[in-house]
Amino acid sequence: MLKFILVLALVTLSLSFSAAADDWGAPHPVSFNSRGFGYVAEIFPPGSRQNPTEKPLCYFYEMGYGGGTEWKIDARLKWKAPLVNDLMPYQAVVSMHGRLVTLNEYGALGYKNAVAIYSQSGSLVRSYQLDEFIPAGDSEKVETSMSSRWWNKDAMYYFLENPGRLYVVLPWGKVAEFHLDTGRYKYGPSAEFSDLAKVIAKGINGSEETEIWATSLRFSSITDLMEAKAKRGAR
Repeated sequence: MLKFILVLALVTLSLSFSAAADDWGAPHPVSFNSRGFGYVAEIFPPGSRQNPTEKPLCYFYEMGYGGGTEWKIDARLKWKAPLVNDLMPYQAVVSMHGRLVTLNEYGALGYKNAVAIYSQSGSLVRSYQLDEFIPAGDSEKVETSMSSRWWNKDAMYYFLENPGRLYVVLPWGKVAEFHLDTGRYKYGPSAEFSDLAKVIAKGINGSEETEIWATSLRFSSITDLMEAKAKRGAR
């Protein structure tokens, strides 16, 4: 009887851990775009198509209107570079001025590379661990799971210029400000950020407000199409 109870307890414990664990499969290529689709970042995990390397690889495009009576793909590769992540960034935001900021490590959100800022030529400006910009006193407000700390769940994002900044407005009323050229950050109550307050006061549909716009690239991408076009032109 005692043996049966112990086995039952172990099974129950195992099931409870399984239910709480995150279900992460292998990452697939994905793109992130700016408002209006002016810029697109296509990111390929290590060892995937368009990326034979051991680091995630980003192709960053400036998009344009192809002319004529139909919309056509008119993409110009601005930069191509490996990203700081081990496997893949989980999310990213792209500004209307061609800046890329990635958010979190795929499969382990809220630890290292919680925020990684890239220059307009693709070089890393700075990468932050979550504990570097969210103080311990606020860490209890972050939703957690077996693998991750979902710090930016339900956050809002704003890009401001002159100087270039990204604001992450968090659900508990605090704001993380990141300067895109220097990587410098500030964390505090929303009332401390007057420029952000002016933008929010303008109301919805402001050009500064952005979102995480992601598109799966499991089957095709701009990079695939441009490679095929280049091969046809070389014949």
